[in-house]
Amino acid sequence: MSKMGTQLTRIALATLILTLSSFRIATADTLVSTDGTTYEGSISYANEREVTIQTKDGQLSVLEIASLEPASAAAVGEWSKTNPEFDGVYSKWDKKPVVVRSRTAITPPELNAPGFHGIVSLNVILDESGKVSRATVSKSTHEGLEEAAISTMRKWSFRPAQISGNNVKAHVTISFKFES
Repeated sequence: MSKMGTQLTRIALATLILTLSSFRIATADTLVSTDGTTYEGSISYANEREVTIQTKDGQLSVLEIASLEPASAAAVGEWSKTNPEFDGVYSKWDKKPVVVRSRTAITPPELNAPGFHGIVSLNVILDESGKVSRATVSKSTHEGLEEAAISTMRKWSFRPAQISGNNVKAHVTISFKFES
């Protein structure tokens, strides 16, 4: 390979590395607060005031956007553009969402043995009308209960959360207890 070809290869490689580095920032694997605290994980939800990040140990941490270093705040903004279904989701409200209709989760027949019990906790996103738009498992004592919890959750409805009198998307955690 010629000297010119080697130089072009190095430039292309450097560009690729910079692009991948920018991608890491844009996906916000790491957020840094103005006091230097580092939060590693992945963004779950965001809005103009706060970001919820799921840390590597599975915990959800809510951070104020104003408390983040400028590069981290910019990364949250970029993340919001590429994840619109999770943008504008709040976990703090003036008026919390209120359950209007609920259902009891039924233990699947194959697990319905005397003395059986289990718990499934779900991270739930409610839309501006209070309808369940997404439900994912955050903790579970038994994998066989997870689908029953999610399908039951989708039948629930809520009076929507509000901020300044406006309905907003909301994140709530709901747990289902299964017993036989």
